[in-house]
Amino acid sequence: MKDQICTSRKAAELLGVTPRTVQLWADAGILDGWKTPGGHRRFSTASVMKLADDIVNGQHDSHDVPASSARPRGAEPVRILVVEDDKTLTRLYDLTLNSWGLPVEVILANDGYQGLIEVGRFNPELLILDMQMPNIDGFSVIEALKKQKLLKGMHLMIITALTEREVKEKVSLGPDVTFIQKPIPFLKIRNKVESILVSR
Repeated sequence: MKDQICTSRKAAELLGVTPRTVQLWADAGILDGWKTPGGHRRFSTASVMKLADDIVNGQHDSHDVPASSARPRGAEPVRILVVEDDKTLTRLYDLTLNSWGLPVEVILANDGYQGLIEVGRFNPELLILDMQMPNIDGFSVIEALKKQKLLKGMHLMIITALTEREVKEKVSLGPDVTFIQKPIPFLKIRNKVESILVSR
């Protein structure tokens, strides 16, 4: 039986995300597809359903590391996505960010692949991104987000062992991007979260 073909909009409906998220995942290689001569994206329904199954079954999910998804009472929580491949550091992020008593919702991803999945599902206000990771690294994550113009809607904090010069040699960073060299400066992260809350 011939495989069925679907558009970006139909794929978005099947996956429960926006068409822009589908384009992001396609650009990043998470969802296999192609473009017609007219420039329209097309996907096989089988590949879309496989990705949907993977997400439901947790293959591309971040729940193998602890994450707080409980919504605190009061103010709408700041949605924070941490993309870091060191599981010790992700646990440290989760414990520390949730110890402040601030309204936050934290999701963790172990690499750029999972990170891009969560960007599409979670729509973070603050993205904390490591650069050196397996599968899809931080540079590729930034390029994919820039291509879909998604960085304009979120705050980006790059926290990496690399120097700022090493990062800027590979990717251009806007003036609103916060660059920090490890070790993790949790006070600066807290200040950023508080500034997001105040600016609402």
